Parts: sequence; C-alpha cells; structure tokens
Amino acid sequence: LALQIPRRSPRLSLSLLFLLSVSSSSSSDSTNRNLFALSSSLVLLPLVHTMAAAWSALMLMVMFLCVAWDHVEARRAQQPVQVRRMQSRPIVTSLSMSEQEGLLGLLNATELDTRYRTSVDGTSYWDLLGYASGLGPVVLVIRKDQYLFGAYISEGIQMPDGPTDSHRYDSDVLWFSLAGHFDEPTKIEIPQENQGVTVAGREGNADESANVLIGGALWLGWGNYPRGPSSDIRSCFQVSDSEYVPEGYTRVREELTGSVYLGGYVEVLHVVQ
Repeated sequence: LALQIPRRSPRLSLSLLFLLSVSSSSSSDSTNRNLFALSSSLVLLPLVHTMAAAWSALMLMVMFLCVAWDHVEARRAQQPVQVRRMQSRPIVTSLSMSEQEGLLGLLNATELDTRYRTSVDGTSYWDLLGYASGLGPVVLVIRKDQYLFGAYISEGIQMPDGPTDSHRYDSDVLWFSLAGHFDEPTKIEIPQENQGVTVAGREGNADESANVLIGGALWLGWGNYPRGPSSDIRSCFQVSDSEYVPEGYTRVREELTGSVYLGGYVEVLHVVQ
C-alpha cells in the first residue's frame, strides 16, 4: 500500500480505511481484511504503548516502596527495645544543694541524675521499675519528716526474666544518712554477707514480704509476711544492727526500724562516677 500514514493519527487511519473501502469496491475480500487489520494495528499501537509505559512506571514505584520499607524495618531492628521506658523529661531533684554535695562526697561521685520521684512519677512498684530499672549504679533516697537516708546499689535495679520471678544478684551496697540521724552526712558500712539485692517481678515478691530487698535489711513495698508486697512502694521497712551504726547517732535506736512506712518520699538517682 503506497500511502504515508502517520503512526499517531488513528482518526486519519480510520478515514483512509473508509475511503479505500468505497473507492475499491472491486477489491477482493482478502485485500479488505488486510487493510482492516493494518488500520486496526495503527489505532491500537499508541494505546498499547501507553499502557506498557504506565505498567513500567507502576512496577518501578512498587520496587521503590519495597526497598524503602526494607530500609525502615532494618533501622527499626537496630534500635534497642525498651520495656515500658517512660518519656524522657528533665526532673528536678528534691535534694538541696548541700544534700547533693554531701551525697556526692559519700559516694565519691561526680554527678547525680534524678530518674524517679514518687511525687512526680507515681507510687506503684511498676512506676519504680519503669523509670529506675536498668540504669547501672543508683542511690535510693528516702525522706520522712526531718530524716533523709537511703542506700547505694552499685549494680542498680535489675528486673527478673518473668513477671512472677525474683532476681537475687550480688552488688556493693551501703547505707547513708544525710539528715536527722547524724550531725553530718554519714556512710554506714554493712557486712559482706549482706552485699546483694533481690528484685521481684511485677507480680512476684522479694523475701515473701516486699518488692525489693536491699542489703538484707531494707525492704521497699513492704507488706509484711504473709500478706506479700504492698501496692505502695513508699511502704518501707529497715533494720540496722547497732554494731554497724557509727558513733554520733542521735536518734533512738528502736525507731530506726520501720522509720518510713506509707507516706515517706522515695527518689532514685543515677550515679555517675
């Protein structure tokens, strides 16, 4: 067929097909079928080309999304998983400047970073674990009326594997008093056999009577045996043998036992040494 028909002119192709059909009535049916097939291909070719381009673009988009998703998942897998790690926000310690300096001097530390306060973060055992577990060296500070005392734990608060388990681990532990018991900040050494901590799971207990047992003589969340732990972490109980209490103790000794019970203030600070 000696005609120049543009590839992208389907309307022109149809018009030419009509004219050829009218002017060549003597042509054979075979020739008409060939012309029809040729004109049809000229009409469909641009459409097929457009669909192919659209399909290629769609496949490229799908491949891009798959690569991007794999990248996001890989970065997410590299991030550490935290168990109920609370929102980070600056917390102001309840300790005065002189109390902070006294505590830093007792611990030979350079910095204290407050991580948990019952007045801000809640008084349940789960609140304490959420803010203060897994930090490394910590100090537990208890304030009751004019008395301010607590304990240093070199290995921090370590949660057990299961919610009903308890975890007993070795740790350097010492008592201290910042106010009320002595005229100045004082460190109280405890025997080697008491150098350890027992931490209960969320549904467990330490020593069948509390949530945390520190140094064999300080119970947090004390509920007494056989009732088990208290729902309030401020329920504390402490026993100090008179032979380990330094000279200069100014309080009646019997009152040291159970000096904080439901209503004391508890704070945990991370120690930087």
